[in-house]
Amino acid sequence: MAKAKIRGLDCAAPAEKMIPVILRAQVKAMCALREKALNWKDPEGVHDMRVLSRRLRSTINDFRPYFRKGSLPRPKLRILAKKLGDVRDEDVALIALKQLASKAKDAAAEGIELIAEERKARRAQARTDLKDALVESLIDEFRKSFLSKLRGIAVAFPTPTRRQQTAEGDLSFHAFGVQVIKERLKDFTAASRCLYLPYEVKDLHELRILSKRLRYSLELFSNCLGEDSAKTAKEVANMQTSLGELHDCDVWIEHLGLRLKHTARRAAADPNELKVRAGAMWLLRHFSVTRMEHYRNALAQWEQWQSDAFLEQLVLTLDRDLSPPKTNVAQPA
Repeated sequence: MAKAKIRGLDCAAPAEKMIPVILRAQVKAMCALREKALNWKDPEGVHDMRVLSRRLRSTINDFRPYFRKGSLPRPKLRILAKKLGDVRDEDVALIALKQLASKAKDAAAEGIELIAEERKARRAQARTDLKDALVESLIDEFRKSFLSKLRGIAVAFPTPTRRQQTAEGDLSFHAFGVQVIKERLKDFTAASRCLYLPYEVKDLHELRILSKRLRYSLELFSNCLGEDSAKTAKEVANMQTSLGELHDCDVWIEHLGLRLKHTARRAAADPNELKVRAGAMWLLRHFSVTRMEHYRNALAQWEQWQSDAFLEQLVLTLDRDLSPPKTNVAQPA
């Protein structure tokens, strides 16, 4: 799991001082993966840099409501993350198609292989676009710009309660973490009703994003939240996985359905298109069935959470007056 190593993290220190420490470590870790991401022989390089870009964006979103002055280059980061995602999506698609082609037969298997060839062409273009975005001078410029703007950021917090204060009266990083996770939890819980509506594709996709943000926040502040935080983050990660697999199926279903809809006439005059349609039909049936499996997994986990009062217990844990751990501990985020 790709994470930045954050040195000097102190849960008892003022949150205002820890925010730059975390963001500085995350942007440096992401930019350091430039060469690894350009190694096409190992697709994990792109994946790792994409994950770090997501974690950095999530952290900025956690902190941004408290930025009183200044801003960070979020649009450039968003563009970079998309280009990384475009390559990663094709890598994942090609792995899936290779596995599925071995299960199909005759024309369907040949059609899936033809679809894979099309995805290889798409990946080649995505790699070209990513290579242009990852020119060393551009990444170095982004990193310097980010760090320069970070130095100009001013942070303002609501007046902390006595339990939230450091010895000097500032909001502690530990208390700030509790505050952020409660907000992420509130967002996730409010959107969770769509779990009872299996065909609300957009809402389920949004819930997936909210589960990811909750998980990243839990992991970011895990060093300040006691021993159970890792278990909690793992539970949320499992929900994110089920919703993520469901979303991937939705993307496949939409793409395959549109293709079949718009190529019906062309197939009569093109033998290869007939094979592609056979492959697309096979894939459409597969992803339609698989989607419901992932939906049932997400729903079952949600029902278990309801039965165990999992989210309510998380709130109680966050409200508990935990003693912050030792200071100056390196922390992945």
